[in-house]
Amino acid sequence: MADLIESGAIDRIIETFHIQNKELAEVRDPSKISHPTETKTESKTDPDEGVWVYFPWRKSLIHLLAKSDYIELRTSRNSHLITLEEQKKFEGARIGFAGLNVGNPGAVCITLEGGSRQMKLADLDPLSVSNMNRFNTGIDNLGVNKVIISARQIFEIDPFMEIELYEDGIKPENIDKFLLEPKIDLLIEEMDNLKLKILIRERAKLHRIPVIMVTADGILDIERYDLEPDLPIMAGNLRAEVIEGINNVVPSKGNLRERVMLARDFIGKDLHSQRLNEAFEKIGTEIPSIPQLAEWTFLRGALLCHGARKILSGEKVVSGRYLLTSDSILKKKIA
Repeated sequence: MADLIESGAIDRIIETFHIQNKELAEVRDPSKISHPTETKTESKTDPDEGVWVYFPWRKSLIHLLAKSDYIELRTSRNSHLITLEEQKKFEGARIGFAGLNVGNPGAVCITLEGGSRQMKLADLDPLSVSNMNRFNTGIDNLGVNKVIISARQIFEIDPFMEIELYEDGIKPENIDKFLLEPKIDLLIEEMDNLKLKILIRERAKLHRIPVIMVTADGILDIERYDLEPDLPIMAGNLRAEVIEGINNVVPSKGNLRERVMLARDFIGKDLHSQRLNEAFEKIGTEIPSIPQLAEWTFLRGALLCHGARKILSGEKVVSGRYLLTSDSILKKKIA
């Protein structure tokens, strides 16, 4: 630590260990919660207690509670909303994220809730300016792979996480490694490549790994291959002619229109909002790609987290398509 400080590798030392200890004591015994009128006394901190966490990309050194104490304190506000048994199951599961545009808020949300302490992150794209209407990061990360950005965000929430990075994304030759070495308990699939979306499902089905995906405004697809090994991909919601079209299309600038329509039909025109369907018609002429909003990206991440937690904690979640639309939110006033 002294060498890091002397070399200039550390700009900030964050020391709140005594506050963390006090908060942990209050979580374990709420009768110790102090009142505003009580005199507060500063406690001396022993630098040998707990652990020190170093983030080289932040040039920061943080004094933190030991792993088990930190996890207990950080997830303490989940109490009663998530039972201890559910938390343990959620925490012990391993999740693979294929695609990090929507996968990023899903991974961050799951980390915040104390789920899946072992993750695999796969994406080959660097952050671009046009991503920044929805990808929650700063301009200092422009050009950085989304896998790296996401991993750093996760570690800054919980530095004790175990994360495996696939910076070249998912490819046909590494799908089985991603799924099986070691085997994941849940696949969150959010890739743009339509052929890979089908292929990774076929392999997940073979290996009995459940898959969830959120698309459009809030369409949540759940495929319980762990419980239904004969379930058709996308739980039968992907039409045979769309699968055939995806398998036969050749990537090229000349067939952009065909690929865009296949992307639209992967979920189904009837489930998209009117504005999104109108946008599909203008891609390649008036707009460069499928439009997306931050508000729905964050909601998709929350839906991914909710679905993952329910499945991994053992609740009865059946395969199929679940729908939350932007048009439905402000339609029905309840009070």
